[in-house]
Amino acid sequence: MRVLVCSPNPSIAIQIEAVLEGVDIGCEIEPAPQEFGSLLFRDPDAMGLFLALGPESAAKMCRELRMADVRNPLFALIDEQSVITGAPGRAVALNAGADDAQPWPIDATELVSRLFALQRRQRDGNPSIIKLPGCILKPTTGELIGDVANVHLTHQETVLLSTLAARPGAVITKAMCMLALYNGRDEPHLKIIDVFVCKLRKKISAATGGIDAIETVWGQGFRFVPEGYTPSVSQVGRRLQG
Repeated sequence: MRVLVCSPNPSIAIQIEAVLEGVDIGCEIEPAPQEFGSLLFRDPDAMGLFLALGPESAAKMCRELRMADVRNPLFALIDEQSVITGAPGRAVALNAGADDAQPWPIDATELVSRLFALQRRQRDGNPSIIKLPGCILKPTTGELIGDVANVHLTHQETVLLSTLAARPGAVITKAMCMLALYNGRDEPHLKIIDVFVCKLRKKISAATGGIDAIETVWGQGFRFVPEGYTPSVSQVGRRLQG
């Protein structure tokens, strides 16, 4: 396990480093948030651990990292000495994209245990490969590896495709897609889902040589078709009109 630590307070960063090195967890401190995000992006296997001065600050950091296509596990430590928060405050960080959020200070044993739990969740709870018609998707990197070509998906495209593929044959409404992408925060217009689906179709087609695995269920939402399908003329016409 390798952990990147970002903290506006150098003394706290040093405390965390000492705890992690005490149990042989590789640790690197990067106080600048932008460089912290860049290091995580370049090392998708690393975990990001950062200290935030309040839940809103933690949420802002998570949103910026996720929008920058950082897919690493994120552990937010929220300094409760600077602001009164608690479980509702930590939920703000979780809803913004954190994989765990806890108050600072935190017991050293619990900190280490939670990091190992995140590692297990990353390894076991999130499949490293999702099999799709004519290709496979690596959710951690956004790679779509097809029979014809390899294509890169953005973070939003990866989340949306993973959401659809998780329930093959079931209709996923646009509202459900919005929830998966934005968790009810800063939502753009519902039409953005159509834009993402259009981009996904083009990328899947490019990777597979023409397979279309996303079916539009008019007036309801979208359905992932595991075996792929060839859209009918009427479906193509409606899609072009939409």
